[in-house]
Amino acid sequence: MHNHYPPAFTLLFVLLFGSSFNTLAVEKDKPAIPLKLQSFAYGMPLNFAGDDAVYQATLPIDLYQRTVRSDLGDLRVFNAQGEVVPHMLRQPETSSTSQTTLSKLIFFPLQGGANSDLDQLSLRIKRNASGTLIDINSNAKPASQTKLSGYLLDASAVKQDMQALELTWPAGKESVVGAMHVESSDDLKHWSTLVRNAPVANLQFGGHSLLQKRIEFPPTQAKYLRLSWPIDQKPIHFSEISAELTGTRIDSPLSWFDVKASVVADKAGEYQFDLGGHLPAQRIRITLPQTNTLVQATLFSKVSDTDTWHLVGNTLLYKLHSEGQNLTNPDLIINNNDNRYWLLRVDQNGGGLGDGLPEMHLGWQPHQLLFVTRGTAPFQLAYGSSEVKPAVFQIQNILPNQNDRSSLKIQPALTGQQYALGGNARLLPAPLPHPWKKWILWSVLIIAVIALGWMAYRLVKQMELHDKTKVADK
Repeated sequence: MHNHYPPAFTLLFVLLFGSSFNTLAVEKDKPAIPLKLQSFAYGMPLNFAGDDAVYQATLPIDLYQRTVRSDLGDLRVFNAQGEVVPHMLRQPETSSTSQTTLSKLIFFPLQGGANSDLDQLSLRIKRNASGTLIDINSNAKPASQTKLSGYLLDASAVKQDMQALELTWPAGKESVVGAMHVESSDDLKHWSTLVRNAPVANLQFGGHSLLQKRIEFPPTQAKYLRLSWPIDQKPIHFSEISAELTGTRIDSPLSWFDVKASVVADKAGEYQFDLGGHLPAQRIRITLPQTNTLVQATLFSKVSDTDTWHLVGNTLLYKLHSEGQNLTNPDLIINNNDNRYWLLRVDQNGGGLGDGLPEMHLGWQPHQLLFVTRGTAPFQLAYGSSEVKPAVFQIQNILPNQNDRSSLKIQPALTGQQYALGGNARLLPAPLPHPWKKWILWSVLIIAVIALGWMAYRLVKQMELHDKTKVADK
């Protein structure tokens, strides 16, 4: 009786575990499918001259609106042999700052009474046709009753922000140690303090020198500066005073993309914008539909239509007309937000926007594509796929190390006209694979359980019959 069932058990175990092992082996040994041009929805040629190692092209807006991933991971560069070549993406600097410069200032001594404050001085000022000070006189008093109380600095010709003063003492003057005050004004009547008790020094002792001739203050732009010291301090004489100007900030040019709003159903004051792609936004400019509108608003964004909204910022939006001038809200500066969908929520307590829809003007800066010309031309840029994973190219595969990078010249390339490869079908999510292997495995398991149950039932019945036979024989 016991020898009757092992073959059946053996068969079931072979079917059960053999199918499982075969399924795992197939999944483990499944080879990676090499990428082809047809794996992507669209492509465009990369045109360049010469045979240099690395070229650089600016990505067009068509590419951003035909890629699936916000990080542009579904992008590859192919050579003429259909091979993928190394590439990397980088964004250019958004701004650069030039070096600081010095600008000499015209300055005039301020003479006052021995115990007088600078604000008590009565001044007579002469200007030339351009408005520059050419002469200044304090209230007339005998020389024995006046002292040097400070200096008036003419900065009307300076068009940049000033961030410091640099002082020069006359040659051969005695050692100086003191504190200085700096004030600013545009009308010589109202003064604002920039810094007080800033230390200055010009000491020579034992063959060593201590020189502190720079007075730093917050960046400011003013027509006039006033330099003074505490009333009980000995006057300080200067031969030259210069203003240190802040570096000039040069913003890189932005590309602009305009998109109209659509009203969010059943939600008053909410307007949605679809950019059609993942543009790396740096500035947002909202244009209101009606003049003389001022509202509080909140801006949100999200990656996909099914994602949740993420706060970008709160802002005051306005479009006003006053004294012949149109006043509009400034741009909202953001940090490379590449979300596709945007939401503007306007506070309705101020009356909302009225009739019409707002517009969004998005300032963005496209990526630079660097690629290695391995293989032969022509080279093609392929993009747009819901199945392709991000490329893993280390920077050393694109550019040499930092020591050799200066000798490598990256040459320019241009993108050509967009054309279809695999088409829009590549942008859609891939259908789920038919789980026939799992169905077979589960079917085998169910059959095995039923068979085991049936054999157990038969075994129990036969054992009961065998026990009854023994009892009858006794």
